[in-house]
Amino acid sequence: MADVQLKVLVGRFEAYAEAYFAELDWPPRLLAAARHAFFGGGKRVRPALALLAAEAVAGLAGPALPWALAVELVHTYSLVHDDLPAMDDDDERRGRPTCHKAFDEATAILAGDALLTEAFAAVARIGDAMTAQRLVGLLVRAAGGAGMVAGQVADIAGVGDPVALEAMQRQKTGALITAAAEGGAIAVGGEADEVAAIRAGARELGLLFQITDDLLDAEQDAEPDGRSYLHHFSRAEVQARLERTAEAARGAFGGLGARATPLVAFVDRIAHRTV
Repeated sequence: MADVQLKVLVGRFEAYAEAYFAELDWPPRLLAAARHAFFGGGKRVRPALALLAAEAVAGLAGPALPWALAVELVHTYSLVHDDLPAMDDDDERRGRPTCHKAFDEATAILAGDALLTEAFAAVARIGDAMTAQRLVGLLVRAAGGAGMVAGQVADIAGVGDPVALEAMQRQKTGALITAAAEGGAIAVGGEADEVAAIRAGARELGLLFQITDDLLDAEQDAEPDGRSYLHHFSRAEVQARLERTAEAARGAFGGLGARATPLVAFVDRIAHRTV
């Protein structure tokens, strides 16, 4: 049942995103580059989490769709820029040429800029002005110089111990995942205690996502760069950390009651993912 609900929610998100992009009056090459990045087969973890959080709190997801889109726009821009030669210098993502390879470096930079900027236009579609203002602040904190960008800076600089590694991962990956869920709850008018429970669970889920990444990328992470838990702990210890983190996320979400069952199931999906 939870899988069916997740599939329905992701389908609603894809339809909403397609309709939104159809309205954009951007230069054709810029729009093509942005679409190449955005509709490139992503897992949609962040929008799914936003919509599941909204349903867990209020039993409906529709009002959170603009927020879900905003978060995924920010996530996509970050991938476009991360792939650039000055950053990770990747030629492929999800089995397809990265944006700067499919187009060119300048177009990729501009596409990332446009996606980031458009995220705030998406948030502005939320009808209640006070809610929209609150969500803008949340997005800025999660994506900006104290959040995701700070994590990227730390990643480039390198990390030397597990404490610094976890701090970097909570910023680079975890901040936007946490914000996705928290914003979903806020968008549907969640009470303070409900939003706090969603935030607590999503904070653990963000770390869980990175731990599973480290385990999935074990061969690549064998290089001594310090950016994986496997550089500091044995595989068994990392697996144990994964289980503890998943349990903490399930516990936080589970306190919201029966409507949070699909959200709890989503934790297991992340913990046991194979891609």
